[in-house]
Amino acid sequence: MVGKEGPRKNDSMIIRPLTVYEREAVRSFYLALSPDDRRKRFCCTNSDETISKYVDRLNFTRDTVLAAFDERANIIGLAELVRGPSQSEMAFSVRPERRGQKIGTNLLEKLMLRARMCGVGKVFVMFLSDNTPMRKMAIRAGMAVSSIDGEAHAVRELPAPSAEELSRWFIEEGFAHGEYFGTLGLVRWDSLLSRPGSSTPQPSQALAPTA
Repeated sequence: MVGKEGPRKNDSMIIRPLTVYEREAVRSFYLALSPDDRRKRFCCTNSDETISKYVDRLNFTRDTVLAAFDERANIIGLAELVRGPSQSEMAFSVRPERRGQKIGTNLLEKLMLRARMCGVGKVFVMFLSDNTPMRKMAIRAGMAVSSIDGEAHAVRELPAPSAEELSRWFIEEGFAHGEYFGTLGLVRWDSLLSRPGSSTPQPSQALAPTA
């Protein structure tokens, strides 16, 4: 959401892959989507039950689910890469109040890079023709977009990663995980300080916050 001071910066945003232990976080994110946002994400207005079953079928080992987190360790965007024999499908969704901040673009770039690291040679996105943000995002990413009968299809061939990109990828992955759990620890620590009757800790106590 854009305010008087302009778009919110994403300096503190963290993007990392989710694990099977975070399935419920994905479910909560998708169930919180409005009917129109569900329509744009799944190309139809799915019920809570249908979405829940979809999340139950997610394969966190074979496929990739990337999440963008804010400074409070809340998920503000999701991206999926579903592996296929000849090409892999991508899908995206960003919380409505955080759109227009390049979160979707960052997720798309990270997901395509991860696809390359996994040896994927071709990716595509299916979306409704009236989903203008997704169309613009795909075009900026160099994808070829075509439309028919109210649906759009964006596709792109991916080059193999270089040795330098592989090295940088593994370093960035390590930082992303470390920053996320460090942020999560600060959030938990802050919640402890916010409890009624809690007192300000001494410096020595602050070095080892309670999980």
